Amino acid sequence: MRQLLKFAVVGVVNTALGYAVIFACMYLAGLGPATSNVIGYAVGLIISYSLNRSFTFRSAAPPRREIVRFVAIFLLAYLANFLTLVLLIRHGVHEGLAQVLAGVVYFSLSFVLNKYYVFVGS
Repeated sequence: MRQLLKFAVVGVVNTALGYAVIFACMYLAGLGPATSNVIGYAVGLIISYSLNRSFTFRSAAPPRREIVRFVAIFLLAYLANFLTLVLLIRHGVHEGLAQVLAGVVYFSLSFVLNKYYVFVGS
């Protein structure tokens, strides 16, 4: 349960910092929204990996394999999130509720796969 709470805290931190980067790129650096979004998500992904490795799962494994797995799990969890969102909306679920439920799918899948596939033995 403790790791799950730490994982949630890391999620809040990387989301906040990712959005800070997005808005800084847009409003301070004058970059477009798409470019800013890519940069912000890249920064968020780096922060997420670093904090989950050191704070949540306390991994001592070599990072090379973990990084590849972490990015793969991010993409898989995002795809599951997106498909859940689309399916729920197509089946008449309110868009706001569908976003929340899809987010739960993303969070749950991401936690389980990070714990048992990325940061194995942590």
